[in-house]
Amino acid sequence: MDDVVLGMQLMQYGLSGVFLVLILFYGVITLLMKALPYRAEDDENKQSQ
Repeated sequence: MDDVVLGMQLMQYGLSGVFLVLILFYGVITLLMKALPYRAEDDENKQSQ
């Protein structure tokens, strides 16, 4: 029975770590999108030249 409880605790730590990394990754992407916005007019100027 102790092995089952230990397995559940390890699974909890693993899943918590995975979701924490996913949330951090989403936050970093969101911050980068706000800090470095896409500028469509730059691409239009480069294509016309």
